[in-house]
Formats: sequence, C-alpha cells, structure tokens
Amino acid sequence: MFRRFLTSYFFFLTYSFSQTHFTIPQNVWRVSIQNELASGKWKGHDGRNGWKDYTYQLNGTDFIITQDWKRNINTQTFLIEYGFTDKSTFILHIPTVKKFEQTHTWSLVSNSTITPMDNLLTSYFPSLKSNSGLGDVTLGMNNLFLGNPAWRGGKNKYSLYGGIDVTLPFAERLKKYYPKDVDANGMPNQFKQLPIGNGLTRWRGRVFGELYRKVWGRLINVNWSASLSAFSREIINPPLSFLWIMETGVDSISRAIGNAVLFEQGSQIYGSVQGQMELWPQRMFFSAGMDWLFSARDQYFSSSEVWDEWMAARKNYDTRKNRATQFIQFNFLNVDPFKQFGPIPFELELGIRWYVPFLTYHTYGYASSWIRVSSYFQAW
Repeated sequence: MFRRFLTSYFFFLTYSFSQTHFTIPQNVWRVSIQNELASGKWKGHDGRNGWKDYTYQLNGTDFIITQDWKRNINTQTFLIEYGFTDKSTFILHIPTVKKFEQTHTWSLVSNSTITPMDNLLTSYFPSLKSNSGLGDVTLGMNNLFLGNPAWRGGKNKYSLYGGIDVTLPFAERLKKYYPKDVDANGMPNQFKQLPIGNGLTRWRGRVFGELYRKVWGRLINVNWSASLSAFSREIINPPLSFLWIMETGVDSISRAIGNAVLFEQGSQIYGSVQGQMELWPQRMFFSAGMDWLFSARDQYFSSSEVWDEWMAARKNYDTRKNRATQFIQFNFLNVDPFKQFGPIPFELELGIRWYVPFLTYHTYGYASSWIRVSSYFQAW
C-alpha cells in the first residue's frame, strides 16, 4: 500500500510540474534534451535590417556603407535538474552549437568608383563564416519563498521564487591576431573566425512566480519572471576593422589598439510573462507569452580612446540593445501512470518564437522553433 502511494504521488508531482518548470520535488531528477533551429538578421537603430549609412573616407573619397548580417543556428541543449528539497532545485544547462553560420553583405554609394572600397571590405569581412562547438555552461539554483507551486496545490494559489545562476565561459572566443597567422590568400585567420562566446562570466539574480486556478475544469497558469545580469570584466582579443580610422593596414591598426583590451559588457534586465491553459486534461497544455531584454552599453578600454568610443557606439549603431520576442508552445504529457504508454514517463514540448518588429534593435531579430523531450527519475 505504501509503495503504491509513493508511485502515485511521484507521478502526480511529475505531471503537475510539467506545467511550471520552476522547481521539482525532492530527490527527483528531470533530464531534458532540446533541439532548436533559429534564423535572424541584424536589426539596426530603427529596427530594420542592417547597419545603415556609415560614411568612411578612403583616399579623399567618401563612401556610404550599408552592411547586413544574417545568422543561422542549430543548437542542442541538455538540461539537468535535481530537487534537493521540495523548495530547492539545482540546475545544470549545457548547450552545444551543432551549426553556426553567418553571412555578411554590404552595399556602397560613392561619387567615385567603388572597387577599392569593395576590395577592402572583402579582405576584412568574409561573406561567409561558420563554427560549431560547446556553448557557455550555466549552473544555478531555484528556491521557493512563498506560496505553493502548482504541482503541490494548496490553499494559496500562487508561488514566489528566487534564483541565482552563473554562466561560465566554455564557448570558443575570438582568437588573437598574429601577423603571420594567415591563410593561403594572406587573409588573417582571425577575420575568418566566428566566435561562439565572448569569454565573460555572467552572474544573474532572478525573481519569478505563478498564479493558477481551475476554470471550467481546466488548469490556468500565469507565470512571470524578472532578472538582472552582471558580467565580469575580462581582457579580450580585439576584433580588427579599418572603418574606425583612416588607416587600412591591419598591423598598424593592431598597434594603435594595443594587445591588452579590457572589455565590460553592459548589464542586462530581463522580464517575461506567460499564460498557460490545459487543453486536454492530464495530456496537453497550450502556452503563449512575451519577453523583453534590455542591455546597457558596453565599454572598451584599449590604447586608443577613439577606438573605444567607436566600438561602444557610432552613427546608427550602439551596443545598447533591446530585444522583444513572442512565443507559443504545446506540451504533451505522458506521465499519468494510468494513461501512460511506454515504460518511461516523458513530456514533449513543441514551440516557436519570433522577434517583435521595432521593439528589437541593435541585435539579431530571430525566429526559431524547437522540440524538447523531458523525462523524470527518482533517486534517494
């Protein structure tokens, strides 16, 4: 009888937790694998594609340059969660970039021939870059402060959580420029590299919660979240570009900037809200929501104050970013012991996400789709 009670209780908890992802019961492991495809273009200061109308003077001739970038990313993410108690959950997030591809195009306007500038841009900016490898790894904890989570139920139909996590820089960062490190055509190998990470450690504090009710026999959830992120200051390998100064020699540009460049990424504020409704009792949920991210301006400290300012902000470009996205998803549950098919309980999630036009600028506006499979295990 006691064994039967434990089994039923465990499956009830896993079924209910599928609606919230905040914490899981004590001694329960949740292992998830997610595959996601994303594609997006760089959104400029006006929310439209590209960095527009930058004027550069070469040999006394003005060139107006408009650049466009597009990225395609295929990632696989492993998420491992463990319930230390019913109120505290450990999180390990390991992303792997299966394919990361960037295309770079530009257009030129000038009163003179555009060939010299076009050749120079081609030398510094390959039209196609690609990479793959491990992403930055995140370790964190979630903790329930007030109320009752949806999987537990109770008199209070709400919950309030807090969390802290650290993202460690395991991803490949930009390599250092060496004058002799060039390909067969004489192009520096740094120019051809597409880094996956920036080499910074991120610390993030979060508060989040949920409200839930039964309406017409269906469970309704409203989830919300807010977070603040700060990043470590690190010495980085500076990306080299001739566009900030009237100098096109890569060695001269490297000497002007210096070997030691200190980088400080701007702090980030994040917020989200999500509504979830039970469509098919104990089987399927539908969710829709929106999130928003604001990032403060980056700072650079090199041997050139002009380069530092140019990297942080310039005409029609700024490292102060804004991103807003919307998403919908369906969750199919196979965790009820009386309805389960197959030997392993699991949850299947399908979702799509897209950026909000004109609320996304100075960053990439992505559209993505994903599939995620989660399973639950219990161990003492």
